[in-house]
Parts: sequence; C-alpha cells; structure tokens
Amino acid sequence: MIKNYIKTAWRSIKNHQFFSILNIIGLAIGICTAVLLFAYVQQELSYDSMFKKGKNIYRVYMQTSPEYNQEKWIALPNAVGPAVKEDLSGVQQMTRLVKNDFGAPASIRAGDHNFIEKNLYLADSSLFSMFDFQFIEGNQETVFHQPKSIAISQSTKEKMFGSQSALNQMICVNQRDTFQVSAVYLDLPKNSTIDCEMISNIMDSWMGKNVYWSNASYETYIHLKDGTDPRDIAQQATKLIDKYVEKDNRFFTAFFLQPLSKVHLYSSDLKTGPTTRTGDIQTIRTLSVLAFLIIIIACVNYMNLATAKSQKNSKEVGINKVLGASRKQIIIRFYIETATISLIAMAIGIFLAILLLPLFNAISQNDIAISQILNWQNVSPVFIAWLSITLIAGSYPALYLSQIKSITLMKKGDNNGTKKVLTRQLLVLFQFATSITLIIGIIIMLSQMNFVKNKDLGYQPQSVLSIPIRSIKGLDKINALSHAIGNIPATKSSTYAQSIPGYNESGKTVYKFLTDKQGLPTQTAVTFGPIIETLGLQLLAGSDLPSIIGKPDSTCYVLINEVILHFLGYRTPEEAIGKPIITEMSATNSIIRGVVRDFNYSNLKSSIGGYTYYTMNKSPESPRNLLIRYQAGDLQAYLLELKKAYSSIAPEAAFDFTFLDQYIQSQYEHETRSSKVMTVFSMLTLFIACLGLLGLAAYTAELRSKEIGIRKVLGASTIGILNLLSSSYLKIILLAFLIASPIAYYLFNNWLNDFIYRIEMPIWAFVTALFTVIIIALMTIGYQTLKAAFGNPIKSLRDE
Repeated sequence: MIKNYIKTAWRSIKNHQFFSILNIIGLAIGICTAVLLFAYVQQELSYDSMFKKGKNIYRVYMQTSPEYNQEKWIALPNAVGPAVKEDLSGVQQMTRLVKNDFGAPASIRAGDHNFIEKNLYLADSSLFSMFDFQFIEGNQETVFHQPKSIAISQSTKEKMFGSQSALNQMICVNQRDTFQVSAVYLDLPKNSTIDCEMISNIMDSWMGKNVYWSNASYETYIHLKDGTDPRDIAQQATKLIDKYVEKDNRFFTAFFLQPLSKVHLYSSDLKTGPTTRTGDIQTIRTLSVLAFLIIIIACVNYMNLATAKSQKNSKEVGINKVLGASRKQIIIRFYIETATISLIAMAIGIFLAILLLPLFNAISQNDIAISQILNWQNVSPVFIAWLSITLIAGSYPALYLSQIKSITLMKKGDNNGTKKVLTRQLLVLFQFATSITLIIGIIIMLSQMNFVKNKDLGYQPQSVLSIPIRSIKGLDKINALSHAIGNIPATKSSTYAQSIPGYNESGKTVYKFLTDKQGLPTQTAVTFGPIIETLGLQLLAGSDLPSIIGKPDSTCYVLINEVILHFLGYRTPEEAIGKPIITEMSATNSIIRGVVRDFNYSNLKSSIGGYTYYTMNKSPESPRNLLIRYQAGDLQAYLLELKKAYSSIAPEAAFDFTFLDQYIQSQYEHETRSSKVMTVFSMLTLFIACLGLLGLAAYTAELRSKEIGIRKVLGASTIGILNLLSSSYLKIILLAFLIASPIAYYLFNNWLNDFIYRIEMPIWAFVTALFTVIIIALMTIGYQTLKAAFGNPIKSLRDE
C-alpha cells in the first residue's frame, strides 16, 4: 500500500513539475539554512560542557561601587580567590588566571627561534585538575613541582620544538624570565572558554605572592563541594569585603557566582575578561528565531502552492473518492507526497549546507566542521524539521481536500475559492511581514555599524600602529629602536605608551582635595613622547607632555580630558593649565600640563569617563608599546622597514604589531558578525518568499486566463492587465509593511539601546524596505503577468 502511495506521490510531482521544483528549491534552501544555523547554535551551546566538574564550577564576578557606575567586572583582586578558599567551607578549590603582563603579547624565544604568544597565562596549579587537562608529556602532579616551570599546549610544542620532546626545554619570555617546560597538554577544545596556550605558575610571580584587594585584574574560578548552594557562597563572599577591605578603599560592593555553563553566552553585561572565546546569548536567540522563521516560511510556501494547485488535484481526489477511497487514504496520500518532496529537499539542503560551510564559516567567523553538520545532535533537529514540514506543510491539502464531498470536488470551478484565496493571502502576508521586518533590521544594524566605523572618536586611530616593546631589554635599546623608526621617512611621529586607548590601562582615582575620601575613577596611561600628535588628540589648552624630564624632577605631568576638568571645577581649559592635581601617581606633586577634548577610548557602548595621560620619573607603570603614526604609500614596504629596524636592534625578540583602527573595530565583533549573518539569511528568507510568489503568480495567471482574454477582446490595455494581476499582491505587501513596521521598531530600537552612542531610528530604513520588497515582488511576478498580458486571447478562449 505504501508503495502505491509513493508511486502516486511521484506521479503527482512529475505532473506538476513547475510547482514541485519551486517547493523543492524553497524547502532545500530553508533546510540548508537551518542546518548551518543549528550547527552554529549547537557549537555555541556546547561550550565548557566537556569538563567533568563543570556543574560545580563557578566564575566569581563583582559589582563595583556607584563611583564606578555599578559595573559588573570579571576581573577581581588577586586576594579574592585565596580568601574564599580559606574562609568559606563550601569552596573545594579555586584558581586564578591572568594574562602575561596583563594582556600584552609575549615574545617567546625557544632555541634559535622567536614567536609571539597572545595566550600566555599565569594560573594556580589547581587549574589543571578543575578543567581536566590531558597531559601527553609530564603530568598534573609535577607540572609546577619546580620553580619557573611552564606547561604548553600540544600545538605550541609542535610550533616551537617540532616532533622532539619538549620536556626540560628552556623558554625565554620577553627576554626577562626563563622557564623550563614541565608538561605538554592536549590542545583545549575549541568550545572551551579557557584558551591557554602556555601556563606558568602564578605563585612564581609577584602576582600570586603579593595578595591585595586593590588592583582588579584576575579572573577567578571556584569549585564548590557537592550540595553547596552557590547563592549562599556569593552572600558569604560579599561579607568578606567588610572583613578584609577598609571602608575608604572599597571600589566594589558585592560578589556573584556565574555557573561555568553560562560563562560563554551570558557575559555580555560583564566587563570583558581575558579569554578570546566569547559569545552572546542574544546572537544565539536571534539565529534560532531566524532558522525557525526560514523553515516556517518554506512551509508556508508549500502550503501556498499546494492550495494553488488544489483545483487540479480536486478532480483526481473526487474520482478516488467515487471509487471508494476513504478520507484516511486521501490524507495519507497527500502527506506522503509532502514527505517525498521534503525528503528530496532535505537531501539537497544537507548537500548545500556541506558545500556552503566554508562560506558560512567565513561570514560567522567560526570553524564548524563537516562532522558537526552530520552528527546526531544536528541531524536530529533536521529530522524533526523534516517531520514538522511534512505535518505542517502537508496539513492543508491533506485535511482540506479529504473532507470535501466527491461531487463538490468534481464540479468545475474553484471550490470554496474565497476561503482558499483568503488563506493564501494570509500566508503571503506572513511571509512578507517577516521579510520586511528583517530588511528593516538589516538596514538599521548596518547603519549603526557604519556610524561606529565613521564616528569622530575625539582622536585619529587611522594610520597608527602599535609595536610591543616589553621584550626589548634595556632603555638604550628601546631609545635606539625609537630613533631608527623615526628615521624612516614614512614615520610621522611616535611615542612610548602604556597601552593603546581602551586596552590595558590602569584604573586610578583623581581627587579634588587631599582630604577627600572619594574621588573620580579614571583610566591612566603613562607615556613618554608626543602622545597628542601621535594619536591625533585635540588639544584644548596647554601643551603636550614633555618627552624628556630631568632626573632631579619628581613632578608628575598630566594631560587630562574634559570629564576630569569638569570634576575639578574649572570653568575653562585654560584655567586648569599649570594647576596642581591630586593623583594616585603622585598625590602632592602632579601638575596639569594640558587639556584635551573628550575621546572615546572605550567602545561606543560605554560612556566617556575620566582619562589621564601622564609622564614622570620613576612612574608606577612602564610603557609596553611604541605607538607610531605613519604616512606610507606602500604599507607592506613600510612594515618590512619596521621589522628590519626592530630585528637589527632586538634580534632575540619577536616582531609584532597592531593597527589601532583594526583593534577598535574588533570591539564590535559580535555586532558585525550578527549583521552579516542577518543580511545573508534575511535575503534567503526574501528569496524563499519570492519563490512562493512566483508560483502563485503563475497559478493566478493560468486561473484567470479566460478572464484576461475576455478583457483584452473588450479593449483592456496591457497596463490594465498588469494592474489587475499585481494590485492584490501590492495591497498585501502594504498591509505586511503596516504590520512589520512597529515590530521592527520595537526589536531594533532595543538593539540600538545597547549603544551609548547610536543613530536615531532611520525612517528611511522603513521606506527603503517597503520599496525593496515591492520592486523584488514586481520583478518576481513580472514575467508571468507580462506573459498573460501579451498572450493571445484566442488561445485562452478556444475551448469556450
């Protein structure tokens, strides 16, 4: 019996090839899209699921005081971990992580070769047991048994030492610290938040030995004992603030625990930590909804086209009923037809997904493997999608045609035409309302990202690059490098600096008076050289910081922005020049040298705070970068000159550089990636909707061919015929626009609200979306309508 049903379904597919091909293409694209998005979502949701102790591992984060805008910080003082382990009985283990030199790339020398490593961490030895490290050389018990030991990943080992054993090999970091390799571990999974490539013992460094509650730079994980309530631990940890931190020195007010399973996707509201593997649950939700919508729209297409061709099926069904077919058999027949079409589409969709996987990885900046598409976790949703398509898309033709009496089915004309037309119109309305919403969203997202890219930040990051100098040993060599680079014609200016704007500065407080208990939290960076010229800051009054300070001079010269100027109570920038300022660098001997316009040193999701550049002898921080402003016609040639100068002065250090404008854009990676994915898949959604519209236009033209013939005989013009066939669709699109506009406004206005600096809701985006859909729709139905309009009326009226 099933065999006969399949034969009947296949015969129906062959007899209605045009509709079948449209259905298969639409469903195949929908399934291809869903497969790729499901694979991406599965990968994001699988983060940190491989760790055996994961259900009891939590990351500690804190909330800052009102002076710091009550932000939630991942970075903690290094005293938090030891304190909770010592004082709270429910804590079984703790581990702290901090990147080498607080995030600066490390220059590694192994043998005769130099390497740059951006994921060198300092950590407690408990890290290896908490996160299930698998060792291929050495073991967990002896990894930090000796002082100055270091563990490296397998890929790092192969990069540095090839196929030979790495145990007991010596590694020099930044020409300062020499470590002995004590262990090699398997590369951490790509869906692990922990991304260490090299790990040294934090207890070999002052970072672990000098425990303090002031500087907040350390990521802290704790492993709770079974049955321990994390909320109780968070409350007890908060009470430690009263125990260990003096009231006047508290810049944080509470501690919280974040389950390891939520670290990857639920940290967008937390101030960034050291890991490079970050996600966003909103992106996952958006992509999941998008996958769902595309499948639904593909189903709607099928239902639309199925109702459109039901007139052709009706006589066949009527004959089957007269010959004794039951309603159940009719239902099964149509469901099998739908299942056959969707099964063919599913096979094509999976093949397309595999074919397009490299392109999808490039767009989403991911590395999904083919095996992830074909694994059971992804195939299962695809099977469910196929079953859903069969049940949902096949429901209307199966249930509708099966319940109509056979005599009615065999009548000439469109049975229950009004109801079927209304059904089709509602389905088309849904498709285009969804498409218009997505197109409006794309325009808004791209406009905001263009605004971010082109906004005046208050300084000029273009044509500025940063070279790490921590690996260069000795001030003489650093000065020689600066001099050599300054002699390259394309170099316009350069300066030593603690950091590039927005990355790795220090957090310090400025006070109005020495007796103040509370001041203004600011970001500070030490610099030696023309920082205003190099970064293109806008000087409002005073002058740049001095490049050279005499040795007897103990003054701290500072360059402040307008936020600090207003906090100090000065009415004009000129009024502040030469005035003393109370800083944590030098409370009694700091002088304002210049005032610059406020600049966006952080991303545009944060408001501008106080910022201080300073220079002084014996500064508490040291410069880590050489910032260079260049004007190079041939950038590659200039970079080669920089590398040559660097290598001639520091041949034992690895050369590396960062373009400042590229770093700024990297802060919007999630938004950029989301907008790209949204653009691609929204266009696919519109394409699928237009496939259905094409089929409906063909059906409408065929159904109304005699009417068109009569109208032409009576003198109707081609324009009139076009208007007749297309006006109903235009009305539906206009109604879809009225439905989609408030939905799009609500959704994407909320998205824009994540940015402190944002565009106004662009009305033109709504108008553009409407006309885009109208033009695409008219182009889609254009061929069928023109074919009907130019057709010979004699042919359409011949059988009358």
